[in-house]
Amino acid sequence: MTAGYDEWALARTPALLAFAAALVDDDVVADAAVGRALARTRAMWHRVSRDDPDLEARRLVVRACSTPRRAALVLRMLEERSDTEIAEVLHCSESAARRHLQRGLAEVDRDGVPADRLAGMREQVMARAGSASTQLLARPAPSDTTGPTPRRRRGPGLTALAVLALVGGVAFVAHESRTPNGEISYPKVDVPQTWRYESYAGVQLQVPDAWGWGGSPIRSSIFAGPHHLGSCGTDEASVLSPADSSSYVSTMTGFVGRPAVTSQRCMSWGSSGTTPAGDAVWFDSPYRVGVRSLGPTVAETRAVGGQHVTVFASQPSLRRQILGTAEQVETDGNGCPARAVLTPTAGPRAPRPASLSVCVYSQDTGVSTLLYSELLPADAAQAYADRLASASTQAATACPTPSGRWVALGLTGHGGTRWDVANLGCNRIVTAGAGSAAMTPQTVRDWAVGGVTAYLSAPRSGDPALRTYFRAPAG
Repeated sequence: MTAGYDEWALARTPALLAFAAALVDDDVVADAAVGRALARTRAMWHRVSRDDPDLEARRLVVRACSTPRRAALVLRMLEERSDTEIAEVLHCSESAARRHLQRGLAEVDRDGVPADRLAGMREQVMARAGSASTQLLARPAPSDTTGPTPRRRRGPGLTALAVLALVGGVAFVAHESRTPNGEISYPKVDVPQTWRYESYAGVQLQVPDAWGWGGSPIRSSIFAGPHHLGSCGTDEASVLSPADSSSYVSTMTGFVGRPAVTSQRCMSWGSSGTTPAGDAVWFDSPYRVGVRSLGPTVAETRAVGGQHVTVFASQPSLRRQILGTAEQVETDGNGCPARAVLTPTAGPRAPRPASLSVCVYSQDTGVSTLLYSELLPADAAQAYADRLASASTQAATACPTPSGRWVALGLTGHGGTRWDVANLGCNRIVTAGAGSAAMTPQTVRDWAVGGVTAYLSAPRSGDPALRTYFRAPAG
């Protein structure tokens, strides 16, 4: 089974060639190493495609043409890999990876590379990677049994230049060689059954159920800079998950961030204290696709569904696991449509709901967007339906079409789904048939839980007790 291999190979060959060019001072040997790595990766595709083919290909290239110290240096400068990731590629401990890196740096220092030769070498490596990749893919890859390859030397000092060139030019090749949809490097993965679905604007993924909720950078003209990006709660969770036994939020609480105001403390993005120190996810992230080290953590970004998604985690396996679940959907795993639900619809008669979909929509970006979703079990769904049925009702003529932020509530049972709309603009829950009930602690208590409180503020009018259920300073 080699489905997906050709797309992966076409996208990743330039980066592999640049990687090999920095590892060995011989053009022919570098080409042959990449060719063999591609051939072996194809032969093992049924296995490696389920994990990380990029990692396996890099390992094969290193084994074919490099020493651990040179490989450690290239991995750090080419892809900004952490000590943990370098150790993973080299199959060694983190302490051994650090020793290899230190020895590689010392080796470059001894070469005494002139700075004025760096720019020319950078262009040479980039141009060679781009042209050679087409030629390499156009011819059959060599097998593992290929004999010794004639050596063509680049000349003294050129290998060190290739390594140093990675700081500028080749890093661009590595990052840009990922396809825009990002799918090639993150095959589907299995995650624990306890992990929950999270989605934003038609892109969903799965995270540990103990993670909380917070913000990611937002775009607004009130912030300085060409991109007008700001941080209003992007560095830590605003609300804990019910599955977290902690009594308070800390900087190490894992969380899922969306472009929303979750803290009154706002600042221009990029300032100190705007990035997470622990595990987190940012939807609609401003980071470019690729990997970067951020002190205590590593940020890995992929593109999916027209947005960038960044996972912050020091463990490569956790980043790959979360990113491996990211996908574009029309209806997410919590039963919430990406296309906004604006009007209530009738469901089956006398339903016994099996679940309740809670879908928070927002117009913060100028278009109606699914901001947050969750799925509640049958007992919460039935409790909500019973409380709403017992509440006093009146005509919904005073309620305009929802705007700003609102909640669609989907009661799903045998025969279909009934949609109610909680309109914060008029402080009422509107049902099919033009009826409505006031939003009170009784009618919201069963669904205004979890992440809902991170993204909704209490209606300006109505029962002051609603502030218990809507706490976030939503923008």
